[in-house]
Amino acid sequence: MRCAHLVMPTRTRGIVAWPINGMSERRAPSSVLSRLLQRLRAFDRHVLTADGQRAAVSLIVAAVVVFVPLFSAWQVTLGSAGAATPLTIQANTGPQPTEPVFSIRRIARTTAIEARVAKVRTQLATLSAKLPQSACLVVLAESRSVATTRAQRALIPASNMKLLVAAAALDVLGADYRFTTLLFGNRSGATVLGNLWLVGGGDPVLSTRAYPPTQNYPAINPTYLENLADELVASGVTLITGAVVGDESRYDTERYVPTWGDGIRSIEAGPLGALMVDDGVLVGEPFKPANPATGAATAFTRLLQARGVTVIGAARSGVVPPTASTLGQLTSAPLSDILADLLTNSDNNVAELLLKEIGLVNKQQATRVAGLETITEVLEARAIPVEGLVLADGSGLDSSNQVSCQLLVTLLNTYGINSPVGQALAVAGATGTLREQLTTGPALNRVRAKTGTLRLAKSLSGFFPVVDASGQSVITFAFVLNGPGISNKTSYQPLWNELMQSLAAFSATPTTDDLLPRP
Repeated sequence: MRCAHLVMPTRTRGIVAWPINGMSERRAPSSVLSRLLQRLRAFDRHVLTADGQRAAVSLIVAAVVVFVPLFSAWQVTLGSAGAATPLTIQANTGPQPTEPVFSIRRIARTTAIEARVAKVRTQLATLSAKLPQSACLVVLAESRSVATTRAQRALIPASNMKLLVAAAALDVLGADYRFTTLLFGNRSGATVLGNLWLVGGGDPVLSTRAYPPTQNYPAINPTYLENLADELVASGVTLITGAVVGDESRYDTERYVPTWGDGIRSIEAGPLGALMVDDGVLVGEPFKPANPATGAATAFTRLLQARGVTVIGAARSGVVPPTASTLGQLTSAPLSDILADLLTNSDNNVAELLLKEIGLVNKQQATRVAGLETITEVLEARAIPVEGLVLADGSGLDSSNQVSCQLLVTLLNTYGINSPVGQALAVAGATGTLREQLTTGPALNRVRAKTGTLRLAKSLSGFFPVVDASGQSVITFAFVLNGPGISNKTSYQPLWNELMQSLAAFSATPTTDDLLPRP
């Protein structure tokens, strides 16, 4: 049984398992063998009549004519049994083949692909031999596995966990999904009578304009709170007789993942809430408020006061009464843009808030655990392997997370480089967490990937575009390293560089036509 585990908030570790149906084997019909023998005789006649330049190629094709169809039939039979899935998601399987299984062109294409990736395969074998046991590497080129070093071994993925969150968010919420922050109150002319309620909609990039310049990786697609203040002021409001009250009731109040250490809390992420402005920071103050909704209300009060609005009461948190009227709203960029903050910048708070949102939408439970369960359902619905998967958080900050390279590379290959997931990845030597990585060599301005860093983990998974016979192709890779000291540049950078050099060895030749017999 393959299963995924969730790390729960109480005691040690709870386990939730989702079984996957087993597979059965079947025998190929005897008629297949007859057809294969006929093909062999045809190839024999061709070898006798072909010119010398083509004879060697024909012998190669003849050698694989038996193996390739039998192997393909065996693989199809093994995959005939599927798993029941809780989500209905159409997998991107591409068009149905238009050529017969035993077509000479099909066999020539297979041989051509193998020749194009041969050097990549050889160089990756050298790299794989250097890797410690606590490492995995999987590389796909032109739908061929060219490296599978401990592919199924589950390791600490660090921020590569965010790839799983991005995939689930895209499937559950949709690329056009937006977050809305609302204002409620009771107004009479230029006055809001009583409290003005700032109601959080889970926007993970809600920000004031003063905050991004203070960050090493400033928000790429922030939702500026000033726009909501400007809307209220433009409507004519000049006085609030009560206070600005922050409402965070959309999500639960779990501020931190229970298994996070003190070095993570409030520093790397949190305190979490559905109304969170500037990552919970109050610009200019040394400590974050314990309640992010109160911090957001304080920030909005300051914005209103700077625009000449008088606010009588002190900012606090609470729940908006049902009798209040809508006074304004602020809408975020679409999810496809917010994914850049998640993946390019590796924003931990974005990951954790998206996790709660997908839990709310999919399971009507705005909790971390519901979000983690949803991730597993999405993976299974897309036939992405979950064997050995252990989920503790969405950001990857928790070292309890366990993910295999096979899962990561299959996920990336399923969505593709042109999907919102692929386009949200950092570019080597140019953007986000890869801005100062892979700044020379073949990866520069070419590779799109997600990094991951913890004290005991370093990961890199993404896409390496190459030129093939059709003009363009993509190599998909997942590379996870675990162990003491692995996050030091002297440990991982030589391995990263060697991986990039190996992928760059891909050849655009031979083409399928190069290997076909002349008419």
